[in-house]
Amino acid sequence: MAKNTVVGVFDNSAEADHAIDDLVAASIARVQIQVTSNERATATSEVGGASRDSEHEGLGDRISHFFGRLFGKDDEPNEATYYSEAVRRGSAVVTVNADSEQEADKAADILDDCGAVDINERAQEWRQSGWAGSPQTSTASRADEAALVRDGGEKVIPVVKEELQVGKRRRERGGVRIYTHMEEAPVEQNVRLREEHARVERRPADRPASEADLAAFNEGTIEVRETVEEPVVAKKARVVEEVVVAKETSERTEKVSDAVRRSKVDVDKLDAGTSRDTLKKSARGATTDEYDADYRTHWQSNYARSGDAYEDYQPAYRYGSSLANDERYRNRSWTDIETDARRDWETRNPGSAWDRFKAAVRHEWERVTGRR
Repeated sequence: MAKNTVVGVFDNSAEADHAIDDLVAASIARVQIQVTSNERATATSEVGGASRDSEHEGLGDRISHFFGRLFGKDDEPNEATYYSEAVRRGSAVVTVNADSEQEADKAADILDDCGAVDINERAQEWRQSGWAGSPQTSTASRADEAALVRDGGEKVIPVVKEELQVGKRRRERGGVRIYTHMEEAPVEQNVRLREEHARVERRPADRPASEADLAAFNEGTIEVRETVEEPVVAKKARVVEEVVVAKETSERTEKVSDAVRRSKVDVDKLDAGTSRDTLKKSARGATTDEYDADYRTHWQSNYARSGDAYEDYQPAYRYGSSLANDERYRNRSWTDIETDARRDWETRNPGSAWDRFKAAVRHEWERVTGRR
């Protein structure tokens, strides 16, 4: 890959367009920026330098060749395969041909800020889901396979179906933290205290001394102690409450909804000398009644369980067929024509919700145009 070329992968075209806007706002010329996706197949051919007359080259081949030329032979051999596979899976790849190393660094920072994915991590995820890491089958290899069948061999086309696998993981969502600390509160209590005081009283007397008086008529000492009660404070701890911490376990049932894909193999009966281009032309020239079986098959698979009648969807299938035969929409992608198709549908069918029927319209449009 060129020294100053920066590549970023985004999950959809909307994210890629947002990144392009930021690049242009950062003074990077729009002509230096290319975007590659299934929706912009034509732009891919022009950017990659593919010849206009290589009409028989498939979209997957054009994308693979584009990235092959971009990365060259000196780069990591898996890089072109990774980017081609990303486009095949619906991603959009933004390529910036910077004028200098400084501009390349600036572009790389902008692509990262806009959410560009790590292509190596994404490739690892694909490998874990069963991807073998090989590029799409080229036109030459498909021709070899066709020759093998003609020579009496066989080609096995796997029909792949995704299965929804739901697991469980634990994560923290909060909890409680308990602190123990001391606090003081003033208390008051009344207590009765007793005091003893010595009282000395002299009383005048005039009487003859008795024997007791004579016995006490000597020297001596008499002591009378005074006492007083004081409050004595003691503290005794008592348990007045208990805080219990435990875990409770409960279970709940949650419905997990997602969409899984499966590949479908359609078989067209070919007469002698019939090519794919002839099939497309005959499909465009056929009447809508000839496709009624296909209409009913698609309706049965997608809408019958909802209780909607086939007659409700038949006009949508016929409208999709008419879009495919309309010269105004020839060689344009569904993304380009959907706005006009919706406006035309709502004009023809007032009160009929486009979002309800657009999948049926697109299904028939893709079938007739050979884009399915």
